[in-house]
Amino acid sequence: MKLNFKYSLLVLVISEIIFWSIGLVLYFYFSGLEDFKFENKEILKFLFIARILILLFLGAQLIMKSRLEKYAENKILNKIANHFSSVRNTIKFSFLLAGISCFIIAYANPQFGKKEVDMSASGIDVIIGIDVSNSMLARDFSPSLNRLEITKLAIRNMLNQLNGDRVGVVVFAGTAYSYIPITNDYEYIKQELSSINPGMLSAQGTSISTAVDVAMESFGESKANKAIVLFSDGENHEDDAIESVSVAKKSGIKVYTIGMGTNKGVPIPMNQYGNEFHKDNSGKTVLTKLNEQMLKDVASTGDGLYLKADKTKVNTKRILADMNKIEKTTFKKKSFLEYEDKFQWALAFGFLFLILESLTGKLIKI
Repeated sequence: MKLNFKYSLLVLVISEIIFWSIGLVLYFYFSGLEDFKFENKEILKFLFIARILILLFLGAQLIMKSRLEKYAENKILNKIANHFSSVRNTIKFSFLLAGISCFIIAYANPQFGKKEVDMSASGIDVIIGIDVSNSMLARDFSPSLNRLEITKLAIRNMLNQLNGDRVGVVVFAGTAYSYIPITNDYEYIKQELSSINPGMLSAQGTSISTAVDVAMESFGESKANKAIVLFSDGENHEDDAIESVSVAKKSGIKVYTIGMGTNKGVPIPMNQYGNEFHKDNSGKTVLTKLNEQMLKDVASTGDGLYLKADKTKVNTKRILADMNKIEKTTFKKKSFLEYEDKFQWALAFGFLFLILESLTGKLIKI
């Protein structure tokens, strides 16, 4: 029986130095090359977490050594268990740990960008208008989510269902401005949605006409067919909303509306926590409720559809289906770099180390 903790520790240190030296050399070499990346880089942190296994292994070795020494003297143990070797077990463990590490690297998926692919997209241009007036802070749908938060969730879900359409975002209250220019980068839009809040515009109220006007300007000189989707509670404080929508319709732009709110009057929170509410000059709490008729009139005039949010869910499928009937335009081709997966190499080495681990007892007689 060969039980030597110091040699086991030395084997582990040497194997770890070899693994990390080779790994870091390869990493810095490939990082210096153009178009190299890990698809799931965050997975690499598990390389360090896996090293917890070393502590568990060493702890098990120490416990076993302590128990065996209590069982019998070393001379007797050597006779009855001469086949056992802590160094050999440590080598087996080192191969196992190296295999696990290679599998982690494979899952992180090293990639090289070696070829460019021409891609084209066909669709329409869509401007999403988001009402950011104070009334959108009302929590008539849910005690935990206000109208604006539910609007953001609905837009994210809507983006997940789009394919090829270019999208821009306009925010509006008493005034309006283009917040996100037309783009086909849906992930960027989702990211920027989190920053939208009523404090973005100092002029409160709700001017649907201004929102439509700014949306039309945001399309620029695009030749694609167009649509505007307005998320609002419909409490319009302007008289010319229908006129602006009529102009949009004449320009071939369809206007859709989605009602965010209920028909029951609810107080308007002064902050995101909802513990204080707006009051009028007489001290009465100001109430807000959905103005469905206004939104229906806007959608009807704009040759679009009106939908009403159902609690915390906004089913935009009808609007998306209707927009899908609009004739698509093929956008200018763009060249995208396509990365080639190289996880197979790390995977192969992982299996190789597992094979070596299983053969260690036959190959090494230490």
